[in-house]
Amino acid sequence: MARFHVRARTVDMLGRQQIAGIPTAISELFKNAHDAYARKVEVDYFREDDLLVLRDDGLGMTREDFEARWLTIGTESKLSTGRGLSPPPRDPSQPKRPVLGEKGIGRLAVAILGPQLFVLTRAKRNGVPGDKLVGAFLNWKIFELPGLDLDEIEIPVREFPVNLLPDEAAVKDMVAEFSEVVSKLADRIDQTQLIEIRRGLEEFDIDPRELNDDLEQPSLSGDGTGTHFFVKPVDRIIQDDIDTREADKATKIEKHLLGFTNTMTPGANTPPIVARFRDYPDEGIAKERIGDGVFFTPDEYMMVDHHIDGMFDEYGQFQGNVRVYQMAPDPYILNWNAGDGRKTLCGPFKFSVAILQGERGASLVPPEEFGRMSKKASRYGGIYIYRNGVRIQPYGDTDYDWLDIERRRTLRAAHYFYSFRRMFGAIELSSAANGALTEKAGREGFTENSAYRQFRSILINFFLQSAGDFFREEGKQSDEWEQKRLELQKADEIRKRRARQARSRRRDFESSLETFFQNLSGRGIETEATNVLGEVKRQSDLVVRSKRSAREKALALMRIERDSRQRLKDIRKGSIVIRPRIGLSRKMSNQWLEYIQEFERLDNEILTPIEIQVEKYVNTCAVDSDLPFHQFVRIDSAVRTRSEEAIGTVRRLGKESN
Repeated sequence: MARFHVRARTVDMLGRQQIAGIPTAISELFKNAHDAYARKVEVDYFREDDLLVLRDDGLGMTREDFEARWLTIGTESKLSTGRGLSPPPRDPSQPKRPVLGEKGIGRLAVAILGPQLFVLTRAKRNGVPGDKLVGAFLNWKIFELPGLDLDEIEIPVREFPVNLLPDEAAVKDMVAEFSEVVSKLADRIDQTQLIEIRRGLEEFDIDPRELNDDLEQPSLSGDGTGTHFFVKPVDRIIQDDIDTREADKATKIEKHLLGFTNTMTPGANTPPIVARFRDYPDEGIAKERIGDGVFFTPDEYMMVDHHIDGMFDEYGQFQGNVRVYQMAPDPYILNWNAGDGRKTLCGPFKFSVAILQGERGASLVPPEEFGRMSKKASRYGGIYIYRNGVRIQPYGDTDYDWLDIERRRTLRAAHYFYSFRRMFGAIELSSAANGALTEKAGREGFTENSAYRQFRSILINFFLQSAGDFFREEGKQSDEWEQKRLELQKADEIRKRRARQARSRRRDFESSLETFFQNLSGRGIETEATNVLGEVKRQSDLVVRSKRSAREKALALMRIERDSRQRLKDIRKGSIVIRPRIGLSRKMSNQWLEYIQEFERLDNEILTPIEIQVEKYVNTCAVDSDLPFHQFVRIDSAVRTRSEEAIGTVRRLGKESN
């Protein structure tokens, strides 16, 4: 007789080696939190400390649960077989949740996040929080070593009082315990690997108590329950998954974790669990990578142009409403003829999608919002699939063209209309109604069985037929779409023409201000006005010294005074800038206010005084020469009146344009 033996490497082969990457591993941990009836699951990644903390507020684990379930591979507790371990606990205060993590991938997937882990958990049973915290430490590197059997590796597990979370010293003690396990096996471990493991153990320095004080809920203090994972060091590839964005597409973290639950469609059931991911690039404020404001919201869903909402029944027939350009719902029924009247294997499902027109001029979305929504749809758009309220990967990823929507669109965009990058929506499944749609072992999409092929065929048929019926010129229900689209395009042309005119007026205004300030700083205006005064004096002196009659001299002086006044008037007029009736940037508004101040100073300190001097000089020449010259009785008053009129004109133009 012989028996199977299990090597320690089995843990690594079933866990880390089976997971596509860090985002997938985190998604699996989110699913485990869902199965533990958590309402919140949150990740905090501290780059500076090379630490990742994942916390949920679920039912947690007792020591018995941790050892019999979490540390046991291939448990049958989630299979409801009636044998072996009893089913996992459930929260009687919440609706029953279908189990997502049946394969035990999540706990083993933690290894892909980083080589060392401290787990801290507190149970809640029958609504009562447990009186003990359970902590454990693992270094996953030991499960990569050849030649070791699984039962040779001991995992330090301790209980702590609930009123005092373990601190760094307590964690260090557990690390020391694990170090003793490693020492016992040292003669069977390659020296290079042994040095690497021991170096990691020395550098593991986390303080759950301090982190609990710094982080918000969920917490294990007070009445808090759940499971918290502390991973250090974190595989640095996570930074690439967070930061790298190709051609403005979604990052890997966004692709896998955004939309973990359906929070975008109006009227959808309240998500059973809310997931968040905060990234601390440095010691500053955290950046929310996954959270309320990052994914699509119900308001954004309603903002875009077209909406389709309804149900596909057990025969593959769609019954629902199509709202074109947010008009009154148009009832729509579409059969799936490939079913031959037989019930489908995939089962009935709910369908909701919002569609954004590709061109701003043909969209109802306000111009100031259209660019943002286009960018968001391009990054995160697609048809997300949810089973029991939780997303199934990779559906929703714009690069995963599982319905050939983008492939058809490249052939003839106007004919096929739809694009994953211009729409977002949800398909809602349940374990009871859609059990034949089964996920692959790696949890990356459905197995392509007969149920999946029917499911895909039903949806492809819908997108082909509805595009022809509603969004094609010859479509039988496309009148509203075509008429409204033409109206919007015409309105957009008018808006563009006005915008071009506004840009032209803005450029002219900006150029006029620039010219004014250049002349002002170069003293061009002052020089020109001063030259007028100098020319008046020169010409007046020549007239007075000439041998012409007194009458001719008087007429000549009057012409000099009139011409000089006109030249000064032209200088003043040339300095007036008219503000157009357009919106101005803050910079240009400030320049305009500065211009008004400088124009008043120019007029009060230069133009008006020179104009007074001109008239006084000509008048003095006439009086001294005893010429029949009739001048203003109050020269100062008259000139001041003309100056105030000019300044008033500038101010009035400014007010009228606001």
